[in-house]
Amino acid sequence: MSEISSKPGDGVVRFFVRHERLFGVMGLAWLAVSCASYARFIDLPDIPFVTDEMALYFSAAYNAGWWGFLRPAIERRKAALVAGNESSAMASTKDAS
Repeated sequence: MSEISSKPGDGVVRFFVRHERLFGVMGLAWLAVSCASYARFIDLPDIPFVTDEMALYFSAAYNAGWWGFLRPAIERRKAALVAGNESSAMASTKDAS
């Protein structure tokens, strides 16, 4: 996946592939902290949209979007990019022969 982008969005896919673990860990940590804060297991200062009930809903929506839609779409696009790079590499080795 080191070739120049051939389709719009390939650069975005490469960015998310590079940082997919960060986005996954960040989402799970956000969900855990917001659930613990909502259940009053931990006490956080009152910051609007960060520590209230909306944080729980936003973190659930973020995780649903990331794990349910974005990550699978990125994995499919990554597989297509790898397959395209392998086929172009095979074609260039055949041309060199």
